[in-house]
Amino acid sequence: MKTSFKILSLLFLSACSFTSCSSDDSAAESNGTTTGDYFPMAVNNKWEYSNDVDATEIKLIGTTTFGGKTYYEMTDTDADSQIDIQTYMNKRGASYYQKASPSTQTQGSLFITIAGFEMKMLQDDLQVGETWSGSAKPKVTYTGSSSGSTTATINYEGKIIARDVSVTLGSVTYTNVIKTEMHVTEKVNSQTVTIDGENWYAKDIGLIYDSATMSTDNITKTRYLTSYDLH
Repeated sequence: MKTSFKILSLLFLSACSFTSCSSDDSAAESNGTTTGDYFPMAVNNKWEYSNDVDATEIKLIGTTTFGGKTYYEMTDTDADSQIDIQTYMNKRGASYYQKASPSTQTQGSLFITIAGFEMKMLQDDLQVGETWSGSAKPKVTYTGSSSGSTTATINYEGKIIARDVSVTLGSVTYTNVIKTEMHVTEKVNSQTVTIDGENWYAKDIGLIYDSATMSTDNITKTRYLTSYDLH
């Protein structure tokens, strides 16, 4: 299980377990006017994390273009290794988007193809209590012992729960921090999965803490930033 930068991996994992997934169908959203850089994007930027047991790393390894916009390809060693998926980050105005590429997975005798989709992870000009939301209806196609396709319905809402605060993680104190909550509901084949996450972003540094709880197991996983290298 992975968290809400990990939310995309969680969604793909749960959708595939129902034999289904997605196309890029996010609703048009207002991007706002940025108040700073809460996830710096440059090739080779990396962030190291710990959950007090394991170490993980997020790294931006290159760029690509979708719809005329530049996205940064992101690797996350906390991502599920069973799923063949690439994720990308893009900032538009005050809004930070995470995009999942089309992906494939073999599950038993089924070969599952999942279209990509995009979610807004943060809007940095919102005040405490303000929210953003979006949706996607990704298509999932499967072949093998049976064949067919279906559509996953994904709805999400993010909320600013604190901003311009200081927090201490380990021995490090971060200032100018925005804390967010994310609630995601995914429906596939009459089954529903919810994911509740919390992300903290420090200005000019990036993601310093994340957590997520998935309704399929109700286990909360967290991690916090231990070091970073920005370019």
